Amino acid sequence: MSEEEPEKNLVVNFAAIGFRPYHELGEFVNVGLLVVEAKSRYLAYKLISPQRTKRITACFPELDLSIFKNGIRRLESELSALSIETNLWADDSRQAGKNHPAQSDLFVPEGDIDLFRQLTAPQGSPFFFASRGTRLTHDVATCVEELYRRYVEHWNLTPVDYEEKKLTRDIKRLLHADRLDRLYKEAPWVGTDAYHVGIPLAFTPKGSDVPEKAIKPLNLAQSTPTKIYTHGDEWLAKIRRLERVDCLPDRFLFVVKKATDPEGRDAANEICDGLLKVGAEVLEVGDDSKILEFARIEEQRELKLTS
Repeated sequence: MSEEEPEKNLVVNFAAIGFRPYHELGEFVNVGLLVVEAKSRYLAYKLISPQRTKRITACFPELDLSIFKNGIRRLESELSALSIETNLWADDSRQAGKNHPAQSDLFVPEGDIDLFRQLTAPQGSPFFFASRGTRLTHDVATCVEELYRRYVEHWNLTPVDYEEKKLTRDIKRLLHADRLDRLYKEAPWVGTDAYHVGIPLAFTPKGSDVPEKAIKPLNLAQSTPTKIYTHGDEWLAKIRRLERVDCLPDRFLFVVKKATDPEGRDAANEICDGLLKVGAEVLEVGDDSKILEFARIEEQRELKLTS
C-alpha cells in the first residue's frame, strides 16, 4: 500500500445534518455532518458557521435568522459535550478503532440500538439527520472533511475525473521527493461565501485566506474536442470569477495532459492559450523540473512559516 493510498480499514456511519424550520413543507438545507466509527463508536462532526447565513436566507427569506444562529450554537454545544464524553479513549491521532477499547462502558445501548441510531433518531427540532450512509476510511477526521464538502459545500456533484486524481497523486509524489509536500496542501475553499472553488495543491502563507501559489492538474486528453472545450472553459471561468472576487492566487499553475489526436490537440492548445491570457501559467505533464521550479518557496519565507 503506497503512502498516498493508506489502507481503508475503518467503517464509519455518517449522516448529514439538515436545517428544516418548517417541518410540514419538507424543505431543508444541509448545515453539518456527523460521523460515528462503527467499532469504537468514536464520534466526530462538523457544522457550518452561524455567520454563514446566505444559503439559509436564500432558501427561507422570511425566517428570523436568530432561530438558525441560536439553534446551531446549541447543536454545536451539545455535540461538543457528547464527543468529549464518548471519545475519552481516543488516541491523539484521532484515528478511531486503533489502540483503545470499545466504549460500551461510556454508552449503554438500549436493546440493540447503537450510538449512531440513537443520535440520528427523529427529533422535534428544526435540525434533523437527513442523508445517511456508510463508508470505509483510513482516518475519521479526513472522512468528515470529505463528507462535509460533498453534502454541505456541494463538492463533486459532477463526475470525478479519475485521470486528474491520478495526476494529482503524481504531482504529490514529485513534491514529496523535493520536500515540498509539507508546504502544499489541499485548499477546499478559495473564494467567498458567494463563490468559491477547491484547489488540490496550494501554498497559503499563515494569516492569509488566499493561496500565494496554486497547482491544478488539468486533463485535456478527453475523448472528444467538445469535452476538452467544456472542461477547459470551466476552469477559465473559475479563474475569471476568482479574480473578480479578489481571491485569485498570485501564481496559478495548470499542469496539463493534452490529447494526442490532431483535433483534440488543437482544442487543448486553445484552452492553454486562454489560460495564459487570463494570467495563469501552463506546463505539460512530465515537465518535472519546471513544476518543481514553480513550486519552490524561497528559503527565508519557508523559515518564517515553520518558525
